[in-house]
Amino acid sequence: METGMITAATSTATATQSTSPKNALDKDAFLKLLVAQLKNQDPTGAGQDPNQMVQQLTSFSSLEQATQTNTLLQGLQSQSQALFQAQAASLVGKTVKVDGSGFALKAGQASMGLNLSASADVTLTVRDPNGNVVATIPEGSLNQGDQTLTWNGTDASGKTLPDGEYQVQVSAKSISGSAVPYTTSLNLKVDSVAFNTDGSISLSANGHVFSLTNVLQVLS
Repeated sequence: METGMITAATSTATATQSTSPKNALDKDAFLKLLVAQLKNQDPTGAGQDPNQMVQQLTSFSSLEQATQTNTLLQGLQSQSQALFQAQAASLVGKTVKVDGSGFALKAGQASMGLNLSASADVTLTVRDPNGNVVATIPEGSLNQGDQTLTWNGTDASGKTLPDGEYQVQVSAKSISGSAVPYTTSLNLKVDSVAFNTDGSISLSANGHVFSLTNVLQVLS
């Protein structure tokens, strides 16, 4: 019963749309009207203004040129999108630096990139997927610039933790105790590329799914 109701409502709406008058002329209607005017005009006749016909011919030519330009632009856009997708597909198997943070622990090894805007005393707080603090790592004084932070996967008591994704909170402070701005990144090997219906591109790497716009650098 519900299917029949939906079908009937859809048919009625379609019929209404097909019979409703348009308030604005589309390209085809404008061309038909302009052609009809040109067929029934005699610019040499009495009371006729030749300039008006010239203007109409100019409008006809301008509209046709604009239509052709739009068609060409759409073709170029499709070609650019195809080229962009091909370039994105070539990332499969490569290692990329991605905007993000965390430790992807595997076989007792995990790493994360850190970029400091100035020298700072750095401490890492590691949390499990449930948000519980499992380790606090004092990295000590680090210089300005890029750093690679590693973790052996052990908790505060030295127990080896299972492989998985762990959250990382960074504390970076100057000698005076003020916060030092920083950014974090992950080095991931791309496993697959997905082309989404909205035009965006997603990459999958070691269980991570991220947008192509988050890629900072292709490393290898």
